[in-house]
Amino acid sequence: MLATTWAGQPIILRTVRDVLNALHPSDKHRLGVPTRLEGGVTERHVSYLFGRITALLDPSPHSAANRDRYEHLRDTARDQVRLELGETAEQDVLQAAMSAAVERARTEHRAWLDAKHARLRWVLDRGLDATLPADQQHTGSYAIDGSALSTWARQNRATPRRPWLHPDPDAAWNGKPSWGQHGHTTGWFGYWLHGLVRVGEVGGADAPCLVERIELTPANADSRVAGVEVLTRMVADHEAADADAAVPDRPRRDVLADRAYTAETRRADDWIWPLWAMGFTSVHELTVHQLGHRRSTSTGAIIIDGQPHSPRLPAHLRSLTPPPVGSPRVVLDTYQKDIARRRLYALHAVGGRNPDGSWDFGCRAMALLGQLRCDLKPRSMALPHTRTTTDPGVYQPANPARLPKVCGQEKARVAREELPFWQPDLYGSAAWYTSYSRRNRIEGIFGNLKNDATQDISRGNIRVMGLAKTSLMTLMTVIATNLRLLDRWQARQAAAEAIAAAGAPEPRTRRPRRRTLLRQEAGAAIAGAQRRAADIAAHQRAGLPALT
Repeated sequence: MLATTWAGQPIILRTVRDVLNALHPSDKHRLGVPTRLEGGVTERHVSYLFGRITALLDPSPHSAANRDRYEHLRDTARDQVRLELGETAEQDVLQAAMSAAVERARTEHRAWLDAKHARLRWVLDRGLDATLPADQQHTGSYAIDGSALSTWARQNRATPRRPWLHPDPDAAWNGKPSWGQHGHTTGWFGYWLHGLVRVGEVGGADAPCLVERIELTPANADSRVAGVEVLTRMVADHEAADADAAVPDRPRRDVLADRAYTAETRRADDWIWPLWAMGFTSVHELTVHQLGHRRSTSTGAIIIDGQPHSPRLPAHLRSLTPPPVGSPRVVLDTYQKDIARRRLYALHAVGGRNPDGSWDFGCRAMALLGQLRCDLKPRSMALPHTRTTTDPGVYQPANPARLPKVCGQEKARVAREELPFWQPDLYGSAAWYTSYSRRNRIEGIFGNLKNDATQDISRGNIRVMGLAKTSLMTLMTVIATNLRLLDRWQARQAAAEAIAAAGAPEPRTRRPRRRTLLRQEAGAAIAGAQRRAADIAAHQRAGLPALT
């Protein structure tokens, strides 16, 4: 199957049969492919072996083998109760004993399915670990996301009352199965493919973009639960491997995720805090309901875009809407200037997080920084007048003799529950955009996985149904993608090293197109005119002679 998807062919068992029969005799001997079968390997052979493998890994409660096992356990438990109590037992006692016995059978069966699910995940993890280069130490940052994976089962079929009668009972609908404007369904039926992809550090060396963990869940499953499961599993594997090798634990830095993982307005216990407990820092995008001034802390600070700020923050800087993609440069520059002005009022983190998740923050007017002049901190008023001075009209404490902690103390401790969406960089700043843009690498991974010119997991290229079978087919595709991307990265590195060793200059880029040059010249001319107009206006306000 790996050779089939490596060649860019759909992973169909018939194609796998053709690949096995076309192997060289030495390769057949090495791989254990029968060579004395009349007519070679048949599709029935491949299908039977694949079914036996997936039967050992299938955690679905609706598959025939797993359902028969549960029914056998349930019936055996009922018969045992009848045998022990006899036919003369009271009906209420007999019914209560049977219910307890069936519940024990259900619990035992559920634990057995969980063990099979753990076995399936172990196969997925070890398969991807084999594609990661041992000589390339990862720096510890990851991007996580989910992508739609439609099942091969007919999507518009009515769901039967008994789930095991459906061709793919493990799949589910995401969204409503209705028809859109162009005849396409607005929802989809199948699975979420959750991927955890390695990303580099900001300003760091180039690193290969590889998938380290995957997980398949029904399309209606919560992405945050699956994401925490994937990260927990990976961290446990890393800790075990590092302990066996007697080396320090691997670094854990950033986890980049989109707003689907942080959609809750006031909660972070389902994503951000579990990441912090594992040693990661969340870099995430905020929803429209999380922007602006949403709450205040017990120390007197106000929360703006997930970050604590001084209560003297001007009103026009409290609600800044990020410009949409494709906005003009002047709009982007204006937004970044407002973010830079807001930064002066953002509280500064002193030290690191405490074991309970709380953090000490100080105002920019504190003696340690001295970046802001504020009358609520009298010592800061001795700073030069070139520093920004807060406006007393924005905020005045109700009792001047009892200032809020953030104003009356050099630093104040903010509880973890008061900062659910805190990030290392100020949201919307250039540093945040640079860090968050690393998440684009996982979009490239999903693009490779759904590219019909290479590996392709779109509907029709994986013609099996069920969680275990679909997971194994997807694993082969991801392995082939990892190997292909790693080969390309190593080829680029070798070419760069050869150029550096030969002392040859870097390859020259082509001259920009004429249209691009004209746009650059026009932009420079407009910027110059705007600066001159601003200078003239400043001179007129100051009463100076007019510029010529």
